[in-house]
Amino acid sequence: MPVREHRPLIAVTTGNRPDRGGMPRLAVNRSYVSALQAAGADVVLLPPAPSGQPPAAPALLDRLDGVLMPGGADVNPERYGEAPTEGLGDVDDDLDTLELALVRAAIDRGLPVFGICRGHQVVNVAMRGTLYQDIVRDGLSGLSHTTDPALGRDHLAHVIEIRAGSRLHALVGAGRLEVNSFHHQAVRAVAPDLGVSAVSAVDGVIEGLESADGRILTVQCHPEELTNHDWARALFSGFVAAAGAGVAHLR
Repeated sequence: MPVREHRPLIAVTTGNRPDRGGMPRLAVNRSYVSALQAAGADVVLLPPAPSGQPPAAPALLDRLDGVLMPGGADVNPERYGEAPTEGLGDVDDDLDTLELALVRAAIDRGLPVFGICRGHQVVNVAMRGTLYQDIVRDGLSGLSHTTDPALGRDHLAHVIEIRAGSRLHALVGAGRLEVNSFHHQAVRAVAPDLGVSAVSAVDGVIEGLESADGRILTVQCHPEELTNHDWARALFSGFVAAAGAGVAHLR
């Protein structure tokens, strides 16, 4: 029997998302999974644990090669020492508990981390950064970064500027990109061990973060919905390659 080629095992978290009848369900958009699989990864979905139990079993974490934090509900501001303000959307405390712990566990184990939209914000909070609870109400920008759903998930809403020398720049091979946009929160204080890799060309909203060694990379846009673009596929292939080869592959 031929030996099966090793495919990195990537964890993707699932959040609480009741159905229309109020029945409890766990969900994540399939596009994240499809993008990872197309890039050569196997995927395991991680649900929040019941209250009082560890967020994720160490035995499971030991089998992972990387973690992806997807989009979803707002991060509860209590997680970064603030009270909720007007404009805060729905929060998922169980998911916050899982994802904040998972980011820290991945860092401890030297695993690559890829954060997308909410995931971009979660990584920053997990590493001691803070957020704007609402871009417009908090006075960061007069431009809403929440695109009308009728325009589609692949609608290119604005341009981001990518900093030369960043890992993000190396992966996408460009200094400017048109991206989609489905968020109303944003990074405020950048975590001490992260650096800004991209900002909105329109208003300077932080659109990308990364660690100095390149193991952690986050974007505010949704590349999983833009895999018809070379740069979006490159983000997933780069992440999966890093997960398969370890930290030494990153530079």
